This record gives sequence, C-alpha cells and structure tokens, in this order.
Amino acid sequence: MKALVHDDYCGLDGLRLDTLPDPTPGPDDVLIEVHAAGINPIDWKVRAGHMRARFDLAFPDVPGRDVSGVVMATGENVTGLKNGDAVFGVCPPNRWGSHAELVTAEAAILAIKPSGISHLEAASIALVGCTALSALEKTATINAGMRVLIHAGAGGVGAFAIQYCRSRGATVYATCSARNTDYVRGLGADEVIDYTKGDFAVGLSEFDVVYDTMGGDTHVRSRAILKSGGMLVCLNAAPVPDDAPVRDDISVETPLVTYLRADGERIAGLIADRAVEPSIGEVFSFSDAIDAYRLSETGHARGKIVLQLK
Repeated sequence: MKALVHDDYCGLDGLRLDTLPDPTPGPDDVLIEVHAAGINPIDWKVRAGHMRARFDLAFPDVPGRDVSGVVMATGENVTGLKNGDAVFGVCPPNRWGSHAELVTAEAAILAIKPSGISHLEAASIALVGCTALSALEKTATINAGMRVLIHAGAGGVGAFAIQYCRSRGATVYATCSARNTDYVRGLGADEVIDYTKGDFAVGLSEFDVVYDTMGGDTHVRSRAILKSGGMLVCLNAAPVPDDAPVRDDISVETPLVTYLRADGERIAGLIADRAVEPSIGEVFSFSDAIDAYRLSETGHARGKIVLQLK
C-alpha cells in the first residue's frame, strides 16, 4: 500500500510517500480501504516531537487519525460491521495511520457513515466532533439562553462548536481573524470578534461558558469574562502561566475526549438533524499530502483539511 511515512521526529522534510506492506486486522479489528482522511494539528505536532512526553512513536510511523472508508476485511471477533460497510471514525493515539491507502482499526471505534454525506465530509468531522462534544455536551451543558464564547471559531473544532451551540439555542460569540469573520458568522455566530485588533476580552463579561482551544494568555484572559458559576472548558494548546489568576467562583475543566462508536453515532445524529454540517476548508489529493501538512502548520487553515484517496 501507499502511505505517508516518517522515520524519526522531523519537520516537513522528513515526510515521504512510500510503499509499505498491507496491514492485517487483528481479531477485534477491521481493515479499511481509506477513501478520505482528515489532517489535524495533532498529526504534525506529534510527528515533530512536540508531544513526546505523551506519544512515543515507533518508526517508521504513518500519521493520521480521522478516517472514512470501506470495510475490506473483519477480524474473527467483530460484530456489527461487515465487508462493504462505509464507516468513519478516529484512530486512537496508539494506532493512528489513516494517511495511507489501508488502515486497521478496532471495530468498536467505527460508526456507519451517514448516507447523506461524502467520505470527504465524514473524514472532516469525526475528531473535531468528538473534541467539541466532549467539552460542550459531556463536560459543560449548553442550553437555550446561555452566553458562550468559542475561541478559534474558523478552525475545525470551532466550526463544529459554533454550530452545535447555536443548535442548542445559545447566544454564540466567536473569535477569529478578520479574513474569517464572514465565514464564522455564516456558521451561526451571533457576534464575531477579530482577535487581531486587540484584547478580545475588552467589553465582554457574564459568559456562562468559554471554550478555549488556545491556552496561554487566551486562557488567562478568558477567566475574567465568565460570570460567577461559569465554566472555562479548555484543551490547552499552549502552556497556561503559573501565575494565572484564580477565581473561586468559576470552574475550569479539561474534558476527557473519547472516540467510540457511540460518539460517531451521536455526530451522525446531529448531521441527520441538520444541527451541524461538515466544514471542509481545503481538499488535497494524496500525492499532495505534504502540501496539505504545510498548510496545516501555518495555523491559519479555515475549516478542515482533508486528503482524498479514492
């Protein structure tokens, strides 16, 4: 099979397309012919060695977590899936590898792809959906009338989060750069804040929930704009300063993100209800995968970057 491979922790110059042996599914696995695969910031951060304390790779490594494709073979213990099923899901940290023509994955993490969306769309929404729902449905509870601020609203997670909160009847604020304001407003944000014009927190207060995917100074300033009893839900990409102010009247929570079949089925249900729609930013052919990574590493992608393999 063709696969995107690297032999050490590296930058873009260490990535290459190569031929590897076809994987064999274990007793609880399925073999997937990959039709589309998403690119997420965690893919290149792990490859570059930024997260070695959490993920110690065995080389050669094939990156990639989001996957959508067709089941080609099943392990002896697999039930609920069969050859020919169109499935989507997120390969777990110890078994990623969706940036290849074939990948094996535990059947328990895969859901049936909604018939109303393409493989490209399915590959764009699994990880971001699980990430957003872990924060806004399993950790915080978004209800009608709440005020919610979503940071990085133009990114994949932000786009899902805006749509979800809007569908729940919340008043949604979102931060983004000036070039993305119309896009973010089109996702359903009631108020869009251009973070390049200064301190996003100026003039803001009384939020029920702030969803922080940035960390660092953004995390610190987000605490001040919560109302008493509010919640800061965070997936911190940058370290939080040790001297971050403490407020005893708010809660700060880091959600546990799960990637199980039930999570995929929940996403599929939201799509069926038109509560959320996939937000694809750019589509690259598999032969141009390194260019796709180059865009991801700028940190300025709009929506989700997806590789098309079939």
